[in-house]
Amino acid sequence: MTDPRFTPSHGLAGVAELRHELRTPVNHIVGYTEMLLEDVEDVGHPDWQEGLAAALSAARDALVIINESLPPTRQAAISAEELSALHDSLAQPRTRILDTLRDILESVTPETDDRFASDVRKILKAADRLGMLESLRREPETTDEAAPAPSDGTGDDATSALPRGAGRILVVDDLEENRDVLGRRLEREGYTVVHAENGRRALDLIAAEPFDLVLLDVMMPELDGFETLGHIKDNPATRDIPVIMISAADDMANIVRCIKRGAEDFLPKPFDPVLLRARITASLEKKRFRDQEKQYLQQVNRVIAAAAAVESGAYETGELSGIARRADELGRLARVFDGMAGQVKAREARLLDQVHHLRREIEAARDSGEMQIPGLDFANLPAGQFGDRYEIRAVIGRGGMGVVYRAHDRELDEVVAIKTLRPELVSNEDLIERFKTEVRLARKISHRNVVRTHDFGEWMGVYYLTMEYVEGITLHDLLEQRQTLEISSTLALTRQLADCMAVAHEEGVVHRDLKPQNLLLDAEGLLKVMDFGVAKLAEGSTGTTEVGMMIGTPSYMSPEQLLGESIDARTDLYAVGVVMYECLTGKLPFEARSPVSLIAKVLNEDAVEPVTLNADIPPALSTLVMELLAKHRDERIPSATALAERLSRIG
Repeated sequence: MTDPRFTPSHGLAGVAELRHELRTPVNHIVGYTEMLLEDVEDVGHPDWQEGLAAALSAARDALVIINESLPPTRQAAISAEELSALHDSLAQPRTRILDTLRDILESVTPETDDRFASDVRKILKAADRLGMLESLRREPETTDEAAPAPSDGTGDDATSALPRGAGRILVVDDLEENRDVLGRRLEREGYTVVHAENGRRALDLIAAEPFDLVLLDVMMPELDGFETLGHIKDNPATRDIPVIMISAADDMANIVRCIKRGAEDFLPKPFDPVLLRARITASLEKKRFRDQEKQYLQQVNRVIAAAAAVESGAYETGELSGIARRADELGRLARVFDGMAGQVKAREARLLDQVHHLRREIEAARDSGEMQIPGLDFANLPAGQFGDRYEIRAVIGRGGMGVVYRAHDRELDEVVAIKTLRPELVSNEDLIERFKTEVRLARKISHRNVVRTHDFGEWMGVYYLTMEYVEGITLHDLLEQRQTLEISSTLALTRQLADCMAVAHEEGVVHRDLKPQNLLLDAEGLLKVMDFGVAKLAEGSTGTTEVGMMIGTPSYMSPEQLLGESIDARTDLYAVGVVMYECLTGKLPFEARSPVSLIAKVLNEDAVEPVTLNADIPPALSTLVMELLAKHRDERIPSATALAERLSRIG
């Protein structure tokens, strides 16, 4: 060489490329020699083991020389003198390799494995390259064997024909020897290996078939390893495939660039088989965990979708059977969920049947002809006129609170109910303000079983509430006609009542005056609870020491309410128990000739169990009613939600 410096004019980009070009044949020598050492017993020549071991040792010595002369951190170009010295240093291990392998090749007989002889020749060819520094260029390789033809998808490298083993690995390298050494090593480990001679072919294979791991060379023509890695990691469909870069170009800049771009790992050539095995195993294990995590999240989303389907009534029992077979907590959740969904569906079916029975009883009461809607009675109001907005059409009810009218709202062109309030209930400004507060609270309850309160106002000295108008019959009038309700009808009514009260109690609203007169049923059996907040107004106007006189009868009031003590949601539940008792037996739990005697019974006596009065009542339902009627609130069912759950299991 006349040029004192090693420059790109020699066909190389610099020290890094020279290092790569020298390490590549060493990689071939090490890889093939290690496999021959494993096969030497099989071909019947254990005497070759010593020579092969010597060749392997010489190759590793050559690798040390290359690494010391051309470290990956070196920045300066190599001089002609250094290049000559490197050539001389490699001559000794190269000669050892050539002499040893030529002796073995001369001993090969036709009976010896053809692949064994072919591998020996590949080692000799790689050793020759170590002595030809002047011609180290990236020129097309020629081999003793024909270059593989492009796959048409039907040959040995057709991915669709390869069985699924411990893992499917794609080896991408432009040099056939590199692919051969690596592929055969992996096949010995039990992996299924597919080869790609360049980056574009690799991307085509990855798009067509699934792979568990890609082993990718860095320096390739057209589409190099960096670009191929980028395409894999930028594609959402392939970004989770782990990629290990394997290259003789092992300078730190290349390694960092690969890792930053998303490579799982980087292995320098020649690779150590033990290290290769460990890193491949670790990468495949990580992918397995990632795949399990993705599957887990997909199945979690299926459970969430199933929950939404239950809410809409579209869930079919057994839809989660695949997930339910899992042995983990998600599988247990799916099994529990599927069971609960089935129970919910069964309960809904029972509720529909119960509502059907209730509807029949309502129709029977109406058909009796004994119920009469009162005629017009405007209570000294101008005939047919109420304020500037409403036109009175009929009186639809009277009670301790006042008179209820059906009216037409001319402004909204719809029918409403107007409840006028007795003057003593709104006798001063403080009571009026308290009532407005209660109305605001009641308006927060949004539930299909609640009669919506619209407004509170005053006209010509008469205070009134406007409410949603519901065409129907009160439970009081229904019981007047039927005396008792069927068990299914009672369950249909009280399940709706429990659901409604659960929502009200969550909003912090206690009704205080649940009784049949405040429970309205439409023609379809839909329950509507009326007068939320009105009872507190009466309480405020009469004083807590006169609780027994608040609404006119203490029959539906709990002991704590009668005693003027603080009340909570369980007070309403006591009233629900009284309503259930009356529906099932046709009687009140406590009856007496005077309010005083009645209060004494409520406070001191136990009611007769419903099943004693009606043997058709299921024992569980009778026990439930008695729990609701407990004297001490701590002994009652704790919440309307718990009551709804108990009722849903009785049918």
